[in-house]
Amino acid sequence: MELTTSKPSIHAPNRPTTHRILYSPVWMVVIALAVRVLYIFISGSYRDINPIGSVNEMVRLGYSLAIGNGFSNPYVVHTGPSAWTPPLYPWLISLAFRAFGVYSNTAGIVLLLFSSICAALTCWVVYRIARRVFNETVAVWSGWVWALFPYSIHFSAGLVWETSLSAFLLSVLFLLTLDMEGNDSLLWWCGYAVLWGIAALTNTALTAFLPFSGCWLAYHLYRRGKPMVAPVLLSAVVFWVVLTPWLVRNYQVFGQPVFIRDNFGNELRSGNNPLAEGWGVPDYHVGSNPSLLVLFTGRSEPAINAEQAREAKAWIAQHPAAFLVLCWRRFIYFWAGVPVTWRGAARTGVEQAKNWFFLALSLLALGGLWVAVVRRVHGLFLFVTLVLFYPLIYYITFPTARYRHPIEPELIILAVLFVSSWPALARQMTGLFRPHKSPNSQ
Repeated sequence: MELTTSKPSIHAPNRPTTHRILYSPVWMVVIALAVRVLYIFISGSYRDINPIGSVNEMVRLGYSLAIGNGFSNPYVVHTGPSAWTPPLYPWLISLAFRAFGVYSNTAGIVLLLFSSICAALTCWVVYRIARRVFNETVAVWSGWVWALFPYSIHFSAGLVWETSLSAFLLSVLFLLTLDMEGNDSLLWWCGYAVLWGIAALTNTALTAFLPFSGCWLAYHLYRRGKPMVAPVLLSAVVFWVVLTPWLVRNYQVFGQPVFIRDNFGNELRSGNNPLAEGWGVPDYHVGSNPSLLVLFTGRSEPAINAEQAREAKAWIAQHPAAFLVLCWRRFIYFWAGVPVTWRGAARTGVEQAKNWFFLALSLLALGGLWVAVVRRVHGLFLFVTLVLFYPLIYYITFPTARYRHPIEPELIILAVLFVSSWPALARQMTGLFRPHKSPNSQ
């Protein structure tokens, strides 16, 4: 049963100007972008791109592409051809470096502006999703919360990484899945597959949602008695066509199949080792351990990752109880924030506040998911599967706030739904405990 509410036009001419601004997704985008641009220049975050000792593999790969060394050397030493990350975002970095200068401040500004534009446009997508599934009130406040969301501001205006682009792409795919319900147009399904291919080449973890979104669309075609096999098969072919050039490149340079990226072994070992406590251990991560980097210089990237994967699996097999405890901790840290001690830092009041904020959003989103389940809103399956299945890979490797960010647009929608439902929930709870008078009482 779809949740329906009246949706008055946000463009009504008799509304006050402030009201029209508040209800306008265009203004959400404009304000969100303005806030992020101010952050870039006030904080000077564009200066953080530098060639000395950088462990930002995205930037290092972009640098290698820009100077003509191909997709290689993700860290500060020469390690040869790489598939350490998906290729799309390092390629964008290389374009900025070529156009505005390698490691230049201008290139840093351009890259952060690009991420800020992605984050700002996400306001519009968040508004559209919430308005379609819930109502205008949830849509308006979800859009504004995202516009001023501290983590979104930080990741888009303070970090050269694919994080904001990933959040934007996944939210667009979520919205497109809703909008394509019952649509059997082959052209639309091809476009849908192309966008999923772009998402996979940006952040492979996003594909955890692909089977569920695709099956949801196929099911609704089946319910309506529309052709299902042709759209599904064609979209699958198009998706793999988008990925094929990169997969062929990987096979050519490594001499073996590599699906998009090859660093899973490194991530698995960083989270599962004798020092593991639920977060990534720097001593077991190539980007932080010089001795592992030395191994890279003499061995191929897939080989060193395969060895790390074998070591991690052997440790898990020898310590199954410890592994389950770590998975439980990683579940908690994914939703409540990783303790500061994972970087060896003292726990401060500011860091505690960040984790409390992180946890509060998770609890509110869980409450919103419960409200959606109770009301049986249309599209519930998409919210549930996204929340359940996207984080699974991080429960067995290790979580960080950046890893969760791609699904935070949907979490914010659910959190706002829960908060906006408080008055109705309060009335229902009051009615449960209010004494009922007998019909014959006077």
